[in-house]
Amino acid sequence: MPRCGAGGPCVWIRALSQPQRHGRKPWRGVRVVVLLLHALFIGAVFLLDPTLQRQIHEAKWYIILYGLLVLLTLVQYLYTATSSPGYLPDMLTAGSRMHATFINTTTLSKQANSKSGSLNSAMSRSKIDQQNPQSTTALLLQQTMDLYPPGTSTRDFTCSYCRLIQPPRTKHCHDCDKCVLQFDHHCVWLGTCIAKRNYCRFWWYIFEQTVLTVWTVAFYIQFFYLGIVVSWWKFAIGIVLLVALILILVVLLPLLIFHAYLALTNQTTYEIARRKRISYLREVPSRVHPFSKGICRNLYDLCISKQRGFFLEAVPPLEVLQARARPYTCRDVISCRCC
Repeated sequence: MPRCGAGGPCVWIRALSQPQRHGRKPWRGVRVVVLLLHALFIGAVFLLDPTLQRQIHEAKWYIILYGLLVLLTLVQYLYTATSSPGYLPDMLTAGSRMHATFINTTTLSKQANSKSGSLNSAMSRSKIDQQNPQSTTALLLQQTMDLYPPGTSTRDFTCSYCRLIQPPRTKHCHDCDKCVLQFDHHCVWLGTCIAKRNYCRFWWYIFEQTVLTVWTVAFYIQFFYLGIVVSWWKFAIGIVLLVALILILVVLLPLLIFHAYLALTNQTTYEIARRKRISYLREVPSRVHPFSKGICRNLYDLCISKQRGFFLEAVPPLEVLQARARPYTCRDVISCRCC
């Protein structure tokens, strides 16, 4: 019978049996503000520039493409804002039905040079269903601790708020008041956390938002370039809105590039910002991305993989990480080591 010590299976059972904590509810007014800002910037340029009004009739395909981009961006925004980032309590509930996939540390060590690796499931669902909840929870606890290097204590990774053992890359979000798997950051403008399960949607949203902003800035520049005679207050409004759009673009473009880099290397904003404070990342060489499986595999797992449920990654052994730190050679480039 599993013991019910600190961080043991009984703690998990008690935590899961308690009412779910919902944290602070996102201010729905933020989403309304975002939608109104889109209407302001886009509607204003069409009201200021009469040439755009003529293009609606003369170059319909051009305006239709722009309208489709506006619609796609807003839909992607709402889709991302209402999606689940992947919460640890949800994973534990799903794990009892074998909807959580664990990568075994030993398997990672043996498959260090393999691009695809191998997925390990300790028990079949039929076998788990025959056990009592405490035994099932003990199995999940053991599988979670197997993701850490040998000798790791459960006390080191027990959330002081949820009282749950956190798998690698997990962090407690104080806004959502839940532990989030592969936590990246909490986005105020979306009102939700950005993590493994909605990160691809978030990236596509900022990509579409960046393209839309560039296109809208081009409309405003066209308005001033043509020298259309308008009243002074309309001209002033146009200047203010153009400056605001450029400032937004200055934020969006680096954000898009930064998150593209994170996607290619399978990192998170939190891991980069707190690398020295995360115990299992302190010994990792500075230029090594510990969870990266190559550019192609990272992108596949992020946006294309049809794997259901939750996907947990083990911390690779230190010897594997040290081997990755060696400089690239011509042979590595030819064999596409980075891919």
